[in-house]
Amino acid sequence: MGEALTVSRIAGHTGADANKLTVKLWGKGVVEKSDSYGGSENTQYYIRHAGQLMYGKLDFLHAAFGIVPMELDGYESTLDSPAFDMSDVDGQFLLERITQESFYLRNGMIANGSRKAKRIHEDTFLSMSLMFPSLTEQQAIGSFFSRLDSLITLHQRKHL
Repeated sequence: MGEALTVSRIAGHTGADANKLTVKLWGKGVVEKSDSYGGSENTQYYIRHAGQLMYGKLDFLHAAFGIVPMELDGYESTLDSPAFDMSDVDGQFLLERITQESFYLRNGMIANGSRKAKRIHEDTFLSMSLMFPSLTEQQAIGSFFSRLDSLITLHQRKHL
């Protein structure tokens, strides 16, 4: 993973002022975080940009992975939800691969912590192995799965 990803740590606001985002479980993406209790001035947040890959350190075993969408560009998260810039890898392809149980369960077992609360640090994540086909093939595969997801969503709406 370290060959394709670089940790992004652009300091932003504190918890009191940040526009926050979070990573949903089961590969459901990155969303705006509702913050009904406000936030702490003592907590540092980091700026996230559209197209970055994020994951939840404490929810790795629950497939908390996503790509920052364009509408949340500039929003922020703590280091418990790190973000990565990608190079020579298609984000949609990567997301499809890492949300497979064979990746996140197998790799999640190497983390520190109890079975219920394992914390996957950035250096551990970057040391994980994953085979990548050529970028052109990644883009074709990523596009296929994106269209398939859209088609499934469309059919689910028809049945409601």
